[in-house]
Amino acid sequence: MGEWPPFVSEQSKQHGPVAHLISDLFKEAGYEVKFHFAPWGRVYSLAANSQLYDATAVWMHKPERELDFLFSEAVLQEQFVFFSLKSRQLQAERLEQIIGMRLGGDIAYSYGPELDKMVADGKVTQQKVTDVKQNFGKLLRGRIDLYPQELRVGLAELQSQLDPASAALITHSQTPFLRNDSFVMFPRKMPDSAKLRDQFNQQLQQAIASGRYKRYFERLARGEY
Repeated sequence: MGEWPPFVSEQSKQHGPVAHLISDLFKEAGYEVKFHFAPWGRVYSLAANSQLYDATAVWMHKPERELDFLFSEAVLQEQFVFFSLKSRQLQAERLEQIIGMRLGGDIAYSYGPELDKMVADGKVTQQKVTDVKQNFGKLLRGRIDLYPQELRVGLAELQSQLDPASAALITHSQTPFLRNDSFVMFPRKMPDSAKLRDQFNQQLQQAIASGRYKRYFERLARGEY
């Protein structure tokens, strides 16, 4: 797994609500989970190629990732917004408003097909670094105009990684440019991946139907992680 607080973090209780959910679902299917944390790019490579790991979480769906992995059903629903400096008063509620701007980003992240295509077509530029704190630092220094990030992830990092005075200089767009699902991925090189994926999905469906699924995120909102 990679670091993505508040949903997933090596430092959080139960490693955060999504890791806690995943661990419990596997436990209900008869498996014990051990988490290994590393940078996202390394996580992907290790899970796809090393045959050391049975699954990796959590990831946005991209067609090219299906070459290496089987996808679970969605375990997390996300809302991506643009963070910016209050003083700049940038309009960034729709993608057509960001043409020509400099974006931050996180290595190995996709920000959805529309924004990825804008970067590929040169309509915006994007500088990717290794963590959220670096992106906010670049935003504060004026090296980027906007930082696309999941709303709750960005707000959690502002609170935990920046001093209050610096955090108070940053705002975010009110309209998500991307509503996205994220998934557990199971390596195609592992012989039991299809079986494990199906067992995981069955437990996930039961948790959603019973209402247990939403309790993990209610605990997050109460600050229990």
